[in-house]
Amino acid sequence: MVDRLLFPTDGSAGAMSTLEHALDLAADHDASVHVLTVQDEKTAADSEKPAGTELVELAADRVRERGLDPVTAIRSGRPYQRILEYADVEDVDLIVMPTHGRTGLERLLLGSVTARVIRLADVPVLTACPDSELRYPYRRVLVPTDGSRSANAALDVAVELASVAKVPLTALSVIEPSRQDANVRSSVSRDRMDELAHDAVETAGDVAREASISDVSTTVVRGSSVHAEIDSYVAANPIDLIVVGTHGRTGIDRYLFGGVTEKLVRTADVPVLTVREPDGE
Repeated sequence: MVDRLLFPTDGSAGAMSTLEHALDLAADHDASVHVLTVQDEKTAADSEKPAGTELVELAADRVRERGLDPVTAIRSGRPYQRILEYADVEDVDLIVMPTHGRTGLERLLLGSVTARVIRLADVPVLTACPDSELRYPYRRVLVPTDGSRSANAALDVAVELASVAKVPLTALSVIEPSRQDANVRSSVSRDRMDELAHDAVETAGDVAREASISDVSTTVVRGSSVHAEIDSYVAANPIDLIVVGTHGRTGIDRYLFGGVTEKLVRTADVPVLTVREPDGE
């Protein structure tokens, strides 16, 4: 799955903590590691901040200590634009970035650079909270699904990752009672909502088993908040990674960035791998 991994860094403690998780993934996939720092004019002129060369070399030294060969780069401009451009030019397979911490105001915010990269990147983006315990190898991978194209795109990535890492996979669908009630008055009945949710997880389970993942589980839960139910499921089970789509257009789809996905990225205590829905039909 991963041949070239991109790690943008600003030299913060959070970035360096997330780097360790990125290197675990890179080592498992025998991937090259690209370390990138982006400076705007203000940052470059601030003598109190490490120069771009120092930033990338700090991370690159750690990459070498792990027995991997880093590729380093320094760019100037708007960080999210340069990250996306670099990923495109270098044909990167995965971008790994930290989120804010989980205390105070930081818990309510998602950095604008990270948010824009997730929203616009053509490749999967893995975000991790520096304050959380990041496990690797993963004990189990969770894929929330509603059967949409977005969810199926995420499923394909999750299955490939779980297959390489030889870890179990769980497909989860959340039914919101409030949405059921609304759909009773529409063309989608309550029974049909249940049927769609169960079909989604069963289809996901079949895809995973066809990829020779031996330990596959499926579950459907009900709750008033999709992202809260996912967080609760993660807290109660040995889940170490959530893989979720960033777009979707079906009637019951809620996995839109800015909605469930953004909330998961902000609140999840485990890394979240976001996968953009392919363009076109």
